[in-house]
Amino acid sequence: MKRILPLLSIFFFNVFFIGCGDGTPVIESIDGTKITVGSFESAYETAIDTLSRTQNIEKKNIIDFITKDAAEVPEQMRPLRDEFQKKTFFDRYRQMMMIKLVADKSGFTKRADIKEILKFQEMQLISNLYIAEQVESKIKISEEEAQTECGELRKRNAEVNTLPIDRCLLLARAQIKSRRSMEVYPKVLERVKEGVTIKHNEKFDLENYLSKNIVFPEAAKTEKKESSEAK
Repeated sequence: MKRILPLLSIFFFNVFFIGCGDGTPVIESIDGTKITVGSFESAYETAIDTLSRTQNIEKKNIIDFITKDAAEVPEQMRPLRDEFQKKTFFDRYRQMMMIKLVADKSGFTKRADIKEILKFQEMQLISNLYIAEQVESKIKISEEEAQTECGELRKRNAEVNTLPIDRCLLLARAQIKSRRSMEVYPKVLERVKEGVTIKHNEKFDLENYLSKNIVFPEAAKTEKKESSEAK
């Protein structure tokens, strides 16, 4: 579950100010920026949707996990449940809003290096969301398939055998989806490649370029300094 937290951090930075002045009660105002019931609940729902799309977890499964008591949730999913408890989520949302406001005021978010990082993160997130949606659209799981998988899981795992049928079917669908995603992904990626036109620069030796390490400015300065000192 460690991968989830950075993902949510990126998400928070992109949706903070959506929904201000939406007509719902104001929870509080931070430096003039209002957190409303509407904006908070919208952020909460969007975070769940983002997690579902990028982590290949069905949205209804996430909702099921976060609304159950901790004792009813599989151990590996408890960090997710804890992260999405209403108070925990609000405290983190509020804290990150304060940090972003201070970062904005200090000029941090206007720096060229930070803009480049955000641009890269945006490209990465869009890529993940798009591919996940394309893979999702190619996977259909029938009730019969889910029941068969549930039966197999019950045979192999005593813990699953104690689960009620609805939870077993959710787990079965997740297992089938995970397997099929691995099969569908290469086909989806190939289809994406077919949707663009690539024109190679015949005068550029790509193989030669890729065979050499990138020289970073910091390393170049250090090397130049050491060379001067040696003389």
